Amino acid sequence: MHWGINLYFEALALISSIFFFLQKRNKVILYFIPFLFLTLTIEFIGSKYSQNSYYVKNIRYGMYNIFTTIEFLFYGYLFFKHFIKKRLKLIALIFLPVFTALVIFNILFLQGFSKTFNTYTFLIGSFFIVIFCCFFFYESVLPEKIDDQLMRQPFFWISSGLLIYYLGSVIINALFDYLTSNDLRLEGIKIYTIINNSLIIVLYLSFCISFFLCPNNKKISLSQS
Repeated sequence: MHWGINLYFEALALISSIFFFLQKRNKVILYFIPFLFLTLTIEFIGSKYSQNSYYVKNIRYGMYNIFTTIEFLFYGYLFFKHFIKKRLKLIALIFLPVFTALVIFNILFLQGFSKTFNTYTFLIGSFFIVIFCCFFFYESVLPEKIDDQLMRQPFFWISSGLLIYYLGSVIINALFDYLTSNDLRLEGIKIYTIINNSLIIVLYLSFCISFFLCPNNKKISLSQS
């Protein structure tokens, strides 16, 4: 079986998260380990069972619809934990049950669970993640944070990766039908694949950089003891 480039970089991010957690015992990294393991597992299964039969397509759609829901809730929770201002924390906290309700509504009344990929809730989730990234950058330029070196902050890299990935994903998916039309089909699929792979590389490399920059809580706990 041929591994797609996304699997290599997801595996790299998972290995990095385990390595740096063992080195630093940082909670932010710990959050990522089960999430990245789930990501790699889902992508591995998806690449292994990529036949175009109706039955296999339904399984893949259902699997990815569940995963993308978990994905957006995970990122929303990270922003909730990271935001400083109470109003922003409240927005992120409200997002979690509201998005879950929208997913359930979409499954029950609109796109279904396994008939197709749930693009409606994907677009809504992407929109909110982009907004949360903008909120993070807003907080980063506040007077109390202005002296902090932004590029030395682990969450700067996480937010930057998410911002680039979800902005790019929304644009490229909006153009998917045009790129795969009869006139552009072969070149369009190639362009879509290149851009999508580039976005994946940026996202998971940004995670790796953030793990590297996370403070070493292992040293802190040893010094306190």
